[in-house]
Amino acid sequence: MQSRAAQLARQVQAVTGLPYTRCLKICEPTEDSWVRLARELRTAGLLRGANQLLAVGAVAAEAGTWYSAGGEVEGIFYYTDHERVRRTYTACSAAAEAALKRAGFDTYSFDTSAEAYHAAFLALSKAGTLLDGRMLARAALDVFADDATWCSDVIRTRGRSPFTYDTASDLTGPGTPTAVSARKAARAMARAAAVPVKGDEEWYEAAGIMVEVMWHAGEAAGLPPLEGCPNCQNHLRGFMDGEIPQR
Repeated sequence: MQSRAAQLARQVQAVTGLPYTRCLKICEPTEDSWVRLARELRTAGLLRGANQLLAVGAVAAEAGTWYSAGGEVEGIFYYTDHERVRRTYTACSAAAEAALKRAGFDTYSFDTSAEAYHAAFLALSKAGTLLDGRMLARAALDVFADDATWCSDVIRTRGRSPFTYDTASDLTGPGTPTAVSARKAARAMARAAAVPVKGDEEWYEAAGIMVEVMWHAGEAAGLPPLEGCPNCQNHLRGFMDGEIPQR
């Protein structure tokens, strides 16, 4: 039986006309931050959250593969066969959108990532109940993009169905620095998710809260806050007076 990657590569080849070996390379699965988070959720006993995240990741990966295939054709034939590029990119985009709609998603970007952020919330919430949940916190941290305004859009997106972060208010756990910081991060996610989707003021408000999330998640993971996140560091300095509110 062919692997899922091999089956998808045949479909991509039929649409793009690219060599099969090239299509297979595009379709090869890679371990990303979502897979690592799912593994940590499973280790922590959060099997449902892990399975849901893996399912979302598979859909996002399939859609991303179709978009990548369209980009491959564009890169090869942009200057020599513009009509082929237009036709193929349209077909690849349609295939990506069809994959998302079959799974109940409306868009590729925010909808799928919203569910990954919810999984990160579950991980941080669990880390807040443990004496040492650094691995869970690190896996959650890696899901967030180093772009506060992108995170603002994602955290306020519904995903396939509405879910709430109201369990954050009931979080309790040990007083270790890791657990305390993990709970702070989870509660900050809840506050960011509750910011209305209106205009720029709300957009930047939620973005600032997401910088708080990453700051505290970094603490919970045992890392220097905002390490490796230069864009979030710039957001902290430029829009938050360089300070994380103490709550």
